[in-house]
Amino acid sequence: MKIVVVGAGKVGYSLAQRLIQDNHDVYVIDRSQERIHNLENVLDVSLVQGNGSDINLLNEIGMDDVGMFIAVTDSDEVNMLSCSVAKIAGVPTTVARVRDTNIADYMDDEMKAKLGVDLFINPEMVTAEELLNILETPSAIDVKEFGEGTVRLMEFKIEDDFPFQKIPLKDVRFPDGALLVGILRNGNMIIPHGESYVEANDSVFFLGLKEAIELVESQWFSDHSVFHKRVVIIGAGLLGQNLTVLLEEAGFTVKVIEKDLERCEQLAAKVDKAIIINGDGTDFDLLEAEEVADNDVIIALTDDDKLNLLVALVGKHMGIPKTVVRVGRPEYIMLMEQVGIDVVFSPRLLTAGQILRFVRSGEGVVSISTFEGGKAESIEIEINDQSPVAGKQLKDIRLPGKALVGVILRGDEAIVPRGNTDIFVGDHIVLFTLPESVSKLLNYLT
Repeated sequence: MKIVVVGAGKVGYSLAQRLIQDNHDVYVIDRSQERIHNLENVLDVSLVQGNGSDINLLNEIGMDDVGMFIAVTDSDEVNMLSCSVAKIAGVPTTVARVRDTNIADYMDDEMKAKLGVDLFINPEMVTAEELLNILETPSAIDVKEFGEGTVRLMEFKIEDDFPFQKIPLKDVRFPDGALLVGILRNGNMIIPHGESYVEANDSVFFLGLKEAIELVESQWFSDHSVFHKRVVIIGAGLLGQNLTVLLEEAGFTVKVIEKDLERCEQLAAKVDKAIIINGDGTDFDLLEAEEVADNDVIIALTDDDKLNLLVALVGKHMGIPKTVVRVGRPEYIMLMEQVGIDVVFSPRLLTAGQILRFVRSGEGVVSISTFEGGKAESIEIEINDQSPVAGKQLKDIRLPGKALVGVILRGDEAIVPRGNTDIFVGDHIVLFTLPESVSKLLNYLT
């Protein structure tokens, strides 16, 4: 499909990179000659310098065969205007990155249709919701759910005392309904087989029925310490504000430290119980005075990657059990995890993943999630009557690339499949795979 992306910033770059992996014909438009030049040698896309809302420029590119138009510049207004112009030019589907929550929240479907935007995507809210999901499962690094919560995928860290280190997986008995689908070791993602094993410092991914995954968690990964749901957040930008509101609604005790007084006042007007402190999150004396060491989690959300790392390490030094860090550069994710940060996330990757799910929805994709900066993906796919796997048993299917089928969703039933499990039209299958295999899998399965 021919897809136009307006905005060659961090989100636009990540999104274009993922779309190329899915073999789409991608055009990237940006006003900045410098940004266009920076992408020339790193992305195999058509690059255009100019205004994404300029109808003459869009006509030069050719809108007749464009299947989707995605505007992800730093300006909400430019993104919405670009989508409106693209819709007028005949593009069937448009996506706008809009960070102002008031815009999308107070529009009904008729207003959105008149504006010409099919999907509003708010990076800060997407990220806040993802973090809330992780924080509500304190022993996990990452958590994803499928089938309206009946199926769960969780990522854990293997500690030195894990009992099954260096033992082939074929000799390890995990709870029925749970499957180990991925092992991250030294930055490399492994789709395991019977002879694979885990060792200290690996990150492992379990996929299966919710009850079975919770049993895995309680047996091997829960530290059994009391989780008081007390959180300290450093940084009250849009992400910090959205997360504070969600955490307060979920019953967490929240303390926020922010240098900018105006941001503090904005957040204070949105919450009832959260404590907002105007101060420097790197000030050790302030952290001690506010007794941040009594919290369960410290979350660093400033725009400075190095500052976030420093704050998290200070929190770890003070005895806070869990550290969560926002990064602007996804290449830092593995480095920060190696120095002891528990959860490292990139808002731009989460946003790109949300948009990519929308792009793939026409291909039978129900949901998609990425892990470890894009090193692995979990995909929920609906099997249609054109799929070559419909009516076959799992043992007779040879999936292209590296992938594991973890769960089959059939109506209200969740099935952990065996070799003789049949796959029917209408089934949803949940796979864990590598990014380079996704395009082949989608083409084959749908």
